[in-house]
Amino acid sequence: MHADRRWVRSVVAAAGAVMCFTTACGGPSAPAGGDEDVSSPGTSSQERAQDTPTAAKSSPNSGFAAFRAKPCPRLTDADETNGHLITTVAGPREGVTVHPGGEPQTVLVKLCNTTGEALRDIALSAQVELNYAGEKSPELTVQRREAPDGDWHPVDLIVVNDYQPLTGASGARDLPAHGTRIVEYRISAAESAPTGRGWLGIHAIRADADPLDMEDMRGGGSGGFQLTTAPRE
Repeated sequence: MHADRRWVRSVVAAAGAVMCFTTACGGPSAPAGGDEDVSSPGTSSQERAQDTPTAAKSSPNSGFAAFRAKPCPRLTDADETNGHLITTVAGPREGVTVHPGGEPQTVLVKLCNTTGEALRDIALSAQVELNYAGEKSPELTVQRREAPDGDWHPVDLIVVNDYQPLTGASGARDLPAHGTRIVEYRISAAESAPTGRGWLGIHAIRADADPLDMEDMRGGGSGGFQLTTAPRE
């Protein structure tokens, strides 16, 4: 699996962190509460610190320890040419499959700051293409928590063909110089969810970036994995 290649119409170059992905099955757990960053992108760190999530916790992902021990990938010449400073590694599976009304599946995401400077207010968004389930709504529920055992929070899944990393971005946090952050995503399909298949993009972006300023947008990066909604066997 490679870095997000579906957003070919993007005019945005993102920079400053490395994200690597792995997948594992997740069992049912308590429903989520409000997101840790309930305000719009650009909320200050002090304001976010006043948020008090009430979501219940669940057990850590069984693959967390092995995933955390994996080294961060190095930058490629292409990354540096594009100004991304972001590479994406995924595994051990080629993608994630959810079933309507079935148990959720989880994805661990590691953000690695490859720079010697702290990256401020790096928020995350999730996006699938408009044709994921044809002309139907994908009826997917996505949640996110700080691994290994943070609170689960709802993610505003964006369904659109254009690259829109700031849309729905939340959970902004600082990433220390050469530091890492591991986030876990939990994905499930409603009982009435149609079949679908497509790329689920995870975008890291500075929360207060100006989407019209190319240089201002250089503060995060993009990656993803193949997601499928398939009928139960």
